[in-house]
Amino acid sequence: MVCPAFQVAIEETLEDSFCAELVEPAQHGMAFGVLATVNGAGDFLSSVIVGLLWSAFGPTLAFGYSALLFIAGAILVARIH
Repeated sequence: MVCPAFQVAIEETLEDSFCAELVEPAQHGMAFGVLATVNGAGDFLSSVIVGLLWSAFGPTLAFGYSALLFIAGAILVARIH
């Protein structure tokens, strides 16, 4: 099993480097600010939605919803890059 801190460090590094590749160097500050804002709002919203799904329908639907969004995000990133 991978240490959670190690996994988060890898994910955040890859996310930041991908963001830097998508924008011009002059726009890096704005891009990282937008990325942090979207991540914060997305973390909050996803926690609320998954928490509601878990409470109302159980963990299977909550994890299924999370998996579906993960796959959609992976496809989106693959198409952009």
